[in-house]
Parts: sequence; structure tokens; C-alpha cells
Amino acid sequence: MNRNYGETASTSGCLPAYFFPVATLGLCLFIAGLACSRGDTQSQARVLSFDSGDGVRLTATLYAPDAVFPPGIILAHRYGGYRGVWERTARTLKQHGIMAIAVDLRGHGESRLRNGAAIHYRQIPQDAWLDALEDIRAAKKALLEAGAHPDNLAVAGEGLGASLALHYALDDPDMQAVIMISPGLDTQGIHTEEAIKKLVDCPTLLIAGEGDSYAAMSATALNNAAPVYSELRTWSGGAHGVDLFAAHPEATHFILEWLRNIFASASIE
Repeated sequence: MNRNYGETASTSGCLPAYFFPVATLGLCLFIAGLACSRGDTQSQARVLSFDSGDGVRLTATLYAPDAVFPPGIILAHRYGGYRGVWERTARTLKQHGIMAIAVDLRGHGESRLRNGAAIHYRQIPQDAWLDALEDIRAAKKALLEAGAHPDNLAVAGEGLGASLALHYALDDPDMQAVIMISPGLDTQGIHTEEAIKKLVDCPTLLIAGEGDSYAAMSATALNNAAPVYSELRTWSGGAHGVDLFAAHPEATHFILEWLRNIFASASIE
């Protein structure tokens, strides 16, 4: 395992050609070309379906850059959210050479079946939410099967997803970095302050809105408790989770720069 702690700052068709005048044919070819271009672009964002280790049928979206063995990142949403909240961020990451996978956590979005039975996140007890680490583990497997570099992996989450990201990084030494956006000290029964004290070989980035008081307080406490490289960044306003990126687009680019310094052999543009 390679740890590198860099420094950071705090398709459509047409009828045969002989049915058309030349100008119409040209227009048809132009439209068809546009359709192919759209298909090529969207082919880099693929919806995947796979099982967790404990029988949950998961749905995820993979955003793959045109690169060989790119670095990869797993994206986990908040309680009550879904994978689509990450789309803009994931596309930005892809454009800069990072493969991203955003997964619907169990009981959310399109991940609503476990061993054939319907599940809903509101019915999952607090003492069972750490089971969702299996969702992240399955997403990592899909990321690697899609060609992500096994030595350049990170995990990020917002809210509940931030807590899961931290605990997953503790479980999986392949994780080179963990990003916690609007974290909590206790989210759905998942505690983070004692957990981060055990994260001795993985750098952490903590992000919160200054007006999101619980998240800001939690991020500060986690930063203080972290035993190794940790960085706290706050932005004005009360936006929570990835909503913060809409208010502060520069936050996404800060994450890119931060990851640039973490990944050992990333080709980030």
C-alpha cells in the first residue's frame, strides 16, 4: 500500500439517403453526429447494479474518465438522499481524470431490495447502519472492475455518508484518503470521534458550512481528534452536504487540489 501525504493549502438514425435532397441529408447526418457525440459522452456515466455482501441489490452510477488506471473515489450520500446528489461533483471529478462511483445506499434511491424483500431507509434501525459499509465495499469492487487504480482510492461522504466513509476507511487499508462533508459526531447511531482517533494512516479532509452549526462543530471536533494528517475547511452559509458546492463551486476545486496531493500516481489535469 502506498501512502503519499502531500502538502495542501488550509444513439438516432435516419432514412436512406435517396429519400432526401442533399441539404436534408446533410442536416440528418449532422443530427446523427450530435446523437453519437451525446452517446459517447453519456457512455462514460453508466448505471450499474450489483449485490452487497449481505444481499442488498444496489444501484450506482459510474463516471469513468478516458484514462488507463485512473484514481478512483467512492461517493456516499446523506440519510434520506440518493446517488444523484453527487452528479455535478462526479462529472467534475471525471473531467479531471478521477473515476467516481456514486451508490444508492441501502433503503435509498433504487437500492430497495434485500434478498428479494423491499427495504426502506426509515425502517433500518440505528444499530444496523454500519451494515451499509457492505454497500461501500461493493461499490469499491465495481470501481476496481471498471479499471480504477487499486493504489489510488478514496472515499467521500456527506452526512450519514461521511460517517460511513470514515468507518470504511478504518476497515479498508486500500483507502488513501477520506473526505467528510457536513459530518456528525453521532449520525444514525454511528459515532465518529472515537473512530477518527484510530485512523492513523489515512489523511482526512473535513468540510462544513459555517452556518450549519452541528456539522461545523462536529468537523472541528473531528479535526482536533484526528491523530495524523487532517484538514478542516469551512465556507460561509448554512448549506449542508453537497449543497455547499452549489453555493461555493470553489469547494469542488479545492477537493481536486487536495486529492492531487494525496494520490501517489494520479494524472489529474
